[in-house]
Amino acid sequence: MTNNPYFTLTFFTRKPRSEGYTDHKVYVRISVAGQQTDLAIGRSVNPENWDQKRKLSKGRSRRDLELNKYLDEIRARFCEIHTNLVREKKLVNPIVMRDLFLGKVEKPKMLCEIFTESNAKRKEEMERGDMVNATYLRWERCVTYLGEFMRLTMNVDDIPVRDVTAGMIDDFEHFLRVSKNCANNTAVKYLRYLKNTIQYAIAHKWITEDPFIGRKFHRTQAKRQFLTVAETEIMEILKLDFSMMPRLELARDTFVFCCFTGLAFCDIKSLQWSDIEKDRDGNMWIRKSREKTGELSIIPMLEVPRQIADKYVNHPVAVSTGVVLPVCSNQKMNAYLKEIADLAKITKPLTTHIARHTFASLSLNNHVPLESIQKMLGHSDIKTTQIYAKIQDQTVYEDMQTMRNRFDRLCINR
Repeated sequence: MTNNPYFTLTFFTRKPRSEGYTDHKVYVRISVAGQQTDLAIGRSVNPENWDQKRKLSKGRSRRDLELNKYLDEIRARFCEIHTNLVREKKLVNPIVMRDLFLGKVEKPKMLCEIFTESNAKRKEEMERGDMVNATYLRWERCVTYLGEFMRLTMNVDDIPVRDVTAGMIDDFEHFLRVSKNCANNTAVKYLRYLKNTIQYAIAHKWITEDPFIGRKFHRTQAKRQFLTVAETEIMEILKLDFSMMPRLELARDTFVFCCFTGLAFCDIKSLQWSDIEKDRDGNMWIRKSREKTGELSIIPMLEVPRQIADKYVNHPVAVSTGVVLPVCSNQKMNAYLKEIADLAKITKPLTTHIARHTFASLSLNNHVPLESIQKMLGHSDIKTTQIYAKIQDQTVYEDMQTMRNRFDRLCINR
C-alpha cells in the first residue's frame, strides 16, 4: 500500500487518429501519489459539447445525458474499489484500481475449491491402489463438513483460502466434535486433512501465512476391546442353536471365523476362495491383501474356520459371487451380534472388529510371537501390533509357572 492512498479521477478527451471521425474519445485518468494511468471508457463526445472545467458534456441530447450518467457510475465504482482496498489494507495504485475496474484481477482461490482439486489427486491415488476407498471417502466427507460449517457459521458456501484463520480452525474443530459427534481421533483426521490442503495452497503460493502454525493435534490411543475369556465365550456362542434363525447363524459363524483368522469385516466380506491356498502338507492358508492398507495378510486356517468355510461352500450367494462367506452389511452384522451376545449372556458389546482384537489376544495368550501376529494381521508397522499386546493375567500366570515350581517350596525363617 502506498504512503498516500488518496486518489483522483480526471475525465478528458482525445482527438481520434483516424481521419473522418469528428467526435473525441473520452478517457479517465486514475492518479495515486504521483502515479497515474489512463483508461478509455468506450464512449465518445462532440468536442463542442465537452466542458473541460466540469469534466462532463454540456449537451442536452439523450446521448450526452447518458454519457454524464455513465461518468457518475465510473466515479462511484472507483470510489468503491478504493474503499475496499484501504479497508483490506491492500496495495493502492492506479494499475491495481484499473485492473479491478476491468475485472482483470485474478479471482482468489477458494478453500473448498482447493480441497476438491486436492481430492482429485486422492482419487487418482485410490484408483492406482495407493489409497483405499474408505480413506478417499473420508477426504470427500471432510469437504462436505467444511461446506456445512461455513454455511452454518458464515452463511457462505466457500471462502478465500487466504481468509482462513487459526480461530476458524478452532471453530471447525468444535463443529466436528459437537455438531458431527466426532470422537477425538476422527476429528483429528479431518483437521489433518484440512492442514494438508492448506499446505497444498502454500506450496502453490495461494496463501503466505500458515494458520496451523503452533497447533498440534494428538490422537488418543484407542482402547482395544476383546473377549477376555475368549475360549469360554466363543464356546458359549458356538453352542447356541440357530438352525431356525439363519441370519443369526451366519452372523455367529462370520464372527467366529474372524476370531480365528483376525480378518477385519471388510476383508472377510471380500474374501474369496482364490485367496485360500493349500500347501504340499495339506495345510490351508489365507493369503489376502488388506482392503485398508494393501498389506498382505498370511494366516494359517485352523480347523474351526475351515469347517465354517466348508459349511457355506454351496450357499447360493457364495457360489454366484465366489466369496467364502455370504456376509451381510456391517450395520446388520453388529445388530445381529447384539442379539447373539444377549443369548450367550456375554455382557460386553460384540462388534465385528472385536473379533479381530480377540484373535490378537488369543494369539498372545498362546505365546505366538508378536512378529507372527503382525504378519497375520497385515500390519505394516509392528507398533500397530503392539497396541494389541495387552497381556492378560492368565498369560502372566502361565509364564511364571517355571519359577513357581522352583521356588514355591522354599520356607522363610520367621
